[in-house]
Parts: sequence; C-alpha cells; structure tokens
Amino acid sequence: MSRTDIVQVIGRYVKLQHKGSNWMACCPFHKEKTPSFAVNPSKQFFKCFGCGEHGTAITFLMKFKGLSFPEAIKELADDLGMEVPEDRQAKVRQARAKTLTDYLAQAADFYHQNLFHDLHAIEYLKGRGITEETVNKFQLGLSPDGWQGLQEIFKDKAYDDPKLEESGLVIAKDGHRYDRFRSRVMYPIRNPRGQVIGFGARTMVAGEEPKYLNSPETPVYHKSQELYGLFEAREAIHKKGRAIVCEGYMDVIQMSQAGFLETVAALGTSITPEHVKKLFQLSDHVYFSFDGDAAGFKAARRAMESTLSIITDTQTAHFVLLPQDEDPDSLIKSQGPEAFEAQLRGAYPLSKFFVMDIVREVSQGRGLRTAEDRARAIAVAKPLLQRMSAQALRQLLVQELSSAVRMDPGELAALCGVTLLEVPQTAKPAQSQGYGRDTRQGERYRRPVRPVTTGPLFTNIKRRLLQCFVTHPAWLLKYSDQIEYEMLDTVDEWEEAIVRLWHLAQDHSKGEGFEQSQLTTGYLLSFMQGDPLYERVAELVSQEEVLQTPPEVAEYEIKCAFLKLEKAQLDAKISEILALEEQGEMVETGYLERLFRRRQDIHRSLVDESTQAVDFVLSNRLNS
Repeated sequence: MSRTDIVQVIGRYVKLQHKGSNWMACCPFHKEKTPSFAVNPSKQFFKCFGCGEHGTAITFLMKFKGLSFPEAIKELADDLGMEVPEDRQAKVRQARAKTLTDYLAQAADFYHQNLFHDLHAIEYLKGRGITEETVNKFQLGLSPDGWQGLQEIFKDKAYDDPKLEESGLVIAKDGHRYDRFRSRVMYPIRNPRGQVIGFGARTMVAGEEPKYLNSPETPVYHKSQELYGLFEAREAIHKKGRAIVCEGYMDVIQMSQAGFLETVAALGTSITPEHVKKLFQLSDHVYFSFDGDAAGFKAARRAMESTLSIITDTQTAHFVLLPQDEDPDSLIKSQGPEAFEAQLRGAYPLSKFFVMDIVREVSQGRGLRTAEDRARAIAVAKPLLQRMSAQALRQLLVQELSSAVRMDPGELAALCGVTLLEVPQTAKPAQSQGYGRDTRQGERYRRPVRPVTTGPLFTNIKRRLLQCFVTHPAWLLKYSDQIEYEMLDTVDEWEEAIVRLWHLAQDHSKGEGFEQSQLTTGYLLSFMQGDPLYERVAELVSQEEVLQTPPEVAEYEIKCAFLKLEKAQLDAKISEILALEEQGEMVETGYLERLFRRRQDIHRSLVDESTQAVDFVLSNRLNS
C-alpha cells in the first residue's frame, strides 16, 4: 500500500487541520476537547498523545471501522483502484458473496418501502414508540403477507435463482419455492462495511411463535461473528469511548433513540469471543447489559467467559444487571435515559462480577460459608483463569478471589494451574496512560523505577485519606469518580483498602430502600471482618475517635489529598515530556503548557481548600 496517503484515508473520517509538519485532530478513539491526535504524512503514521493509540492507515481502518486485516487491505485497494492478488477460488467466493449481498440489499430496500404502505405495521411501530427517523436509520421494513412476495422485485427467472435460497431469503421444499419471511417487521443486519448480510424478523401477532425469525447461516452471515447495530453504532462508540451490548434488536433501537447510539446486540446467540474481539477493536471499554433474572445472569456469565479469553490488560469490561422485570426499553420509558446512565455508572467491573458470579453459582447467594463452598468456587474459577492471556488482570483476579475463598493468592494460583508474576519490589508491573505512573522514568533518570504516588509522603496522604473515608463513609459515594479514576489500578495496601471500602459503599447504595444514614463505619467494617486489611482499617477508626474530625474538615482533607496525588502524576508527566523533547521526539504544541497550567490550578486549589478548612475551624471555635 505504498500509494496510500494516510492523511487522505484518515481525513475521510476525521476533520484534520494542518499544523507544522503534522495534521492534527481531536482523537476519534477517546473523548477530548483539545486536539492531540497527530497524523505524520512523512512517516505515514498516526499517534494520539492523549490515549496512546497509534498505527498506520491499515490499523486505523481496523480500529475505526472494526474491519479485519484483509477487509482493511481490500478497502484501501478499492480506493486506489487496485486489485488484491487472490487465488481463483477466492475470486469465486468473492463474486458469490457480492451476488448474495446484492440480493439482500434489494430485499432490504423492498421491505423498507413496503412498510410505508401498511397502516397496521406503521401503527405497530408507533405503539412501540419508534419514530420515523429511527425507522429510516435502521432501514426497518415489512415483509409482504404472501408466499412469494419477493417476486415483485426478483421477476421472471430471478426468483428461481439458487442464490436467493443461499442468501436465506427463499426456501425450496418439495419442488416449491416461497419467501422465508412473511408479514413480519424486518430488521436488516449489516456487516462492518455496511453491507446487508441477513435479517431479523419479528411477528406483529401476539402469541405467535417464533416471535423472532432470523436468517440462517449463509456464506455471508455467521451469527456468532456479527453484532446487530454495529455498523450504525461505530461512530458513536468512538465518540463516547464505550460500547454497550444489549440482548435484542428492539433494545438496540430503543437505546439508540434514547441517545445511547453506541448500543449493539448479539443475534439470537450468546456473546462469543468473536463478538468481544470486534467490540474491543472499536473501544477499550465494553458494557454488557442484561436483565436481572436467571436468564440474564446466564447471559452475563457467557459474556464474561468470552471476554476473559480476549481482554487485555489495557481494556475494561463492565456488567449491568437490571432490576427484576426490567429491560433497557422499559427502564428508559418509565424513568428516562438518565436511569439507564445511572445503571452504567453502577455497573460491576469484570473483576467484581467474576468473584460475585462464582460465589452466586456455588452458594445460591448465601456466601462461601464452608470449606466445601470455597473448594467448589476454586474449581469453577480454574478453567476461567486458565483461558486468560491478560497476565496482570489475571493476577488481580486471583488476588480478588483469594480474599473470597480465604486463601493465599500463591496457593490459589497453584491450585488453579496459573502462575503469578514475580515483580521486583523496585518496579511497578504495569504502566498507566495519560498522567499515569511511568515505568520508564527510572531508565531515563537512572534511578530505580517506582510509582510516583508511593513513598513516606504519599503513604501519609493515603493513610489519612483512608481514615477520612472509613470514618465518614458518605464521602465514598460523593468522591466515587475520583476513587475510580485514581485508585482502581492499586499500587499499595492503602489504595487497595480505599477501593475495597468504595466497592462496599457502591453495593450498599444499590440496595432497596437505600438511605445515606445507613452507610456507617460499622457497616463497612462488618464486611471486612476476616480481611487482612481489617486490623489496619480498624486501628485508623480507633485513632479517629480521639481526633473527632468534623465531616466538613474531612472533606477538605479528601479534596486536598486527591489534588496532591494528581500533582505528583503531573510532575512525572512533565518530566517525561521534557525528556522526550530532549531526545528530539515529536510532542504536540502547547501540551506541556497545558500541563503547567493545570499544575498551577492545583496549587491554587490547594491554597483555597486549606484556607477554607482553617476558616471553618476558627469559625466553629468562635461560635462554640
């Protein structure tokens, strides 16, 4: 692909502006307001200085459009008017597939136009709350109420073409041919390139079975590999930085109409590793949403199993289990889109769901009360851990599960047949993005690598932060975003304890009849009984009994602690950028200036918060 111009390729999908030797844009792979996505025409390479995404024109198409490597190559070749060398059989398969997708596209157009001539179908969709705009976006249609309705477009001998049968549109039986889909609402299914490859068809008659009738497996349609709505959702997935997976066609349509344009669904089958792989090609953050009944738990479990074999250490998966008898459509209609957004915010991360679901399966919700329960939990977890390739995540899952089964992580890993990584005490096992802790800084400055928020100073900060949270638990919910951003990738026992308390507070807040006053220090400690961190946390509570810090002052301290941690990360990032400039590497103009500005803002905020805290204490003393 030496004739490919990466600026032209990416420019079709992203608005680029020429700045110096590069072309700049806001990154299509994550949210940002200031452009940090650079395209270098001399190197034919792109790089985002915000999220770290990088590559060539081919990798851009694979990531942005969810294409496979051969599909990306083919698209570039088509743009250049070139033909990709293929053997004779491959050419035959390609020509055959094109005929099938042509037939399917004609059928989709026919069904779509037919819908607008049928008052009953129009009223049915209106009754489901579907707008005309949504009908057009997803090209919804209606199959005619007749045995050979497709003859209207496939006239003469075309209706007898065996490829119509091969495409799944026509059934041949006992010497007769007839339409597979009759008098049903039609949902065209598209591949990542936008080609129609099959249909879902829903009855409008109450009680008629099957409710949904789907296209069969064909040379162009494989339900274990395709996702409904993926083509339509692709751009929104990039913009929002996440993909949402629901259970059915109507969920996708209703979610899209409510503003969740990044929603897709499996096609009458469980989530497969191929599905997960396609989603992670488009975003590093995937949310699986299922009903909160037994079938929903079963679907979520299968999605988790498929995810474990695909996920990497830089990707995240979350699981939304809706309240009993609710689905996304009903929840949004009864409580509004913000209710579903709240469900997403409260979703279980993979690590939490992994342990929770194993415990649920083994104990039917009673908890792991006996040694036998814990042994069964280990047996269930073993094959799941073994299929993982993300070593850091697997290590953390082992640690999470070890707490639930009350076993040393090393012993648990040995029983499960997996190996824990031995990490030198001077090194951090993983490097985070953005302002994160940089494992390369020791190499640059010839000193041992260490996380930028460890050491005596930060131990004291985080120790006090933990003390404030455990003695004033309401702040765990108020500062949930900061905890999630700063501490989910824990670097020491203080952060681990804060995250553990945060998870407990989150779980409590999701309970029925939740009241803020019920979230107490004793409540949190009761769930940590038997935990290795329990004594340390309990000692902090004991000390606070002497200090008696007012909630308002504790909140000032919490704000300052997070500001100090962010400042430390900023200092590390600034040092990294200066080192890159010294080495002559490409650095976005103004990026360093923004970091210094943010550092100044933090300094001013620290002064303001400290002043307010002093004023509050003095005011209380004067009034007492």
